[in-house]
Order: sequence, then structure tokens, then C-alpha cells
Amino acid sequence: MPGVISLTTDFGLHDPYVGIMKGVISRLSPRAVIVDLCHYVPEFRPEIAGLWVGLSYGWFAGGSIHVAVVDPGVGTERDIVCIDGDGHLFLVPDNGMAAQIARRLESWAAWRVDAQRLDLAVSSCTFHGRDIFAPLAARLWSGQLTPAELGPPGQRLRASPLPRADVQGNAVVGEVLYADRFGNLISNIEDPGPAAGSRLGASIEGRALRIVRTYGDADTDEAVALFNSYGLLEISRPGGSAVSSDGWQAGARVALLLQS
Repeated sequence: MPGVISLTTDFGLHDPYVGIMKGVISRLSPRAVIVDLCHYVPEFRPEIAGLWVGLSYGWFAGGSIHVAVVDPGVGTERDIVCIDGDGHLFLVPDNGMAAQIARRLESWAAWRVDAQRLDLAVSSCTFHGRDIFAPLAARLWSGQLTPAELGPPGQRLRASPLPRADVQGNAVVGEVLYADRFGNLISNIEDPGPAAGSRLGASIEGRALRIVRTYGDADTDEAVALFNSYGLLEISRPGGSAVSSDGWQAGARVALLLQS
């Protein structure tokens, strides 16, 4: 039995775009279960969408199809790819998002979508979510198409611009990638685990922070660091906002100090 079809976009829910995509999927595969992963990816940031999908897909049933449309290059020569990895399919534009997803897969193969070969009725250069992504997701889910029938194989993916953390001496140095709706700052520093040694502390823009286990461990009005549910180092001001209170934003330098 197939899994679900998950949708990730930067469309928001103010306009009808998400609903139209769901309508197309439901019309072509009425039994498909559609799950909204997120529709508030930061606008025009496909690499952030790739990060979220790559960190989230493992919580879905095998056989799920993950459609992500954060696509500033819609209608241009950019490719759309289908990645088959770890028992899941990912239908995404090759604009940095695909590479970000692929780096979190144990093994994978990819195919480039040939819309002309598939005889898709692409009526718009600005809404491929409706005209390409949704109908292909529906047909992949129902078994009418396989990834290999979408187009030629394409293992070379456009590199993701999302920076990766670095080990510098006894510190892991990275940066803030984005802020969530609570004003928590999510960094690119992954939990190194106990094998890396004890964690002495963290810092953001040179300001030392205490590492806590839960939000409730922070003192009143204290900015702290902790590893969140994705295993990423997060800067938080529980009960407040690290963005509005401290002015920290994406790109701020973050460090995790370790003692071996």
C-alpha cells in the first residue's frame, strides 16, 4: 500500500495555490492521502525547503511521495527531478533543494522530468505546482508512472547554497539558517553525540550561552542553546523571541564548544 503525498511550499494559505494542487491530485488519484508538511517556507529559499523535507521524511510511512515547490525559477530551463531514496520519492525542482535532500539519504537515484515526453498539458509558465508536480505525484502514487518513466537519469544535482558547519579546533562553528515562528534560531550545527566529548557551551556572535536540555530549564528572560527535535543546535529565549529580543537573524555566527 502506498504511503501519503506530502506537500511543502512557500505559497502560504492566503491564496488558492495549495488548494488547487490538492484538487489536481485528488482528481487523478482520489484515494491518495495528502499531508501538508509546510506552506510557509521562507519565500524563495528552496534550500530551506530541502532541509525541512530532508529532516522530516523519515517520520512518514515508506512509499510516501514528497512534493516540494519552492521554485523561483519556475518556467525557466531549471530541471525538475524525482529522487528515489530510502523507500521514499521526492519530486522537487533542481535548484539546490534536491541536493539538500539527497545529502540526508543513505542511497538514492534521480531522474529528470521530461514534461514533453510525458505529454503534460502545461498551460502556465508560473504554476508548475498545478501543471507538473501535482499530476506527476498523483500518477506516481497510483502506480501509473514509475520514476524511470519520467525522463532520463540525472545523478548530478545543483549544489545547495546552504552552508555546512565546520570543526575548528575544539569547536564546531556554523551559522543561523532561519528563525521559526516562535523566534527560535535554528543553526546548521548538528548534535555531535556523546562520542564527540562533553559540551562546554555555545555562543552566538561571540556571546556565551548556556546549553540546556529543555526550554523549561532556562531562567526567566535567559537566552539559551539547546538541541531541538531535529538534532540541530537552536538558540532560544523561552517565553519570548531570540529574534525580537536580541536582534539575531539568519547568518549570525554560532559555535559549539566541546571538550574531548
